Amino acid sequence: MSERRVRPVRENNVALSVNVTRIANSRIALLGVLWAFGLFAVFLAPAPVKITQEKLAIYQAKLDEAQGITRGLALAEQELMDAQLHLNEVAVWFWRFRPEARKEVEGRKPAVEAAKIKVRALHKERSNMLSDAKRALGLWSDAGLEESRQLLWSSFYSGKVFAQRQTFWDSIFAIFDSREKAWYVLLFELLVTAIINYTLGAVLSVVSFVISLPSLISTFQPSWPSAIAFFSVGVLASISLILAYIAVLFAAGTAVVVTTSSFLHSYESRRLTSERQRPYIRSRQHYD
Repeated sequence: MSERRVRPVRENNVALSVNVTRIANSRIALLGVLWAFGLFAVFLAPAPVKITQEKLAIYQAKLDEAQGITRGLALAEQELMDAQLHLNEVAVWFWRFRPEARKEVEGRKPAVEAAKIKVRALHKERSNMLSDAKRALGLWSDAGLEESRQLLWSSFYSGKVFAQRQTFWDSIFAIFDSREKAWYVLLFELLVTAIINYTLGAVLSVVSFVISLPSLISTFQPSWPSAIAFFSVGVLASISLILAYIAVLFAAGTAVVVTTSSFLHSYESRRLTSERQRPYIRSRQHYD
């Protein structure tokens, strides 16, 4: 009677473990597919939206309009610079406590503020025209994909520069503090430090890209569903790239550790063998 009760329990446990294994394998497979799709989006994905001649003509017309505003913006910025220099001539030390200087400063401030307002208005108008030009091409066009990839690689490069600089200074301090350490211990510490710094730089590059991506998307003026989809693909692509980069880092670090350990093992073996042979050689020399 007890055996009949135990058998269903065992069968249920086996079935549960099989289901858990299947779910885990399916999730791992899904993560692998997402990772591969992210790498595909970074390196090989073509633009879903093609740029037609009509879209290109609209884009060029908007650029020409923005170019006209750019010339006016340059003149406005020059006026702002002249007004600021004119103000700086009377903004001497402690001008707030000198009635004559304060009067001169207050009289010249309106010109500076007016020039700033004009520059900001032209900047906004120019940005709107450039945004209209990008909207003519589309967020999912070659222009949108290329600009997002450039932002991703720029963020990745910034993270790599941070890691290089941090690793350099950490290495300097580690070398100065390694008087009583063996060379392989120092090598291992430097390797671990480099891997940690480059991993941190990669994570920071992803954070920087994710923060900057919405601003880039908004310049193309897409619809909300399109913007959310593009943002999701961009985040997935950046995470996939960084995970591949970190995997390469750890693989290279493991290779260095294994190679160094093999070298040390062979070196110690040869040293012990030579030490064992020394008494035998000395005894033969004595008898000879």
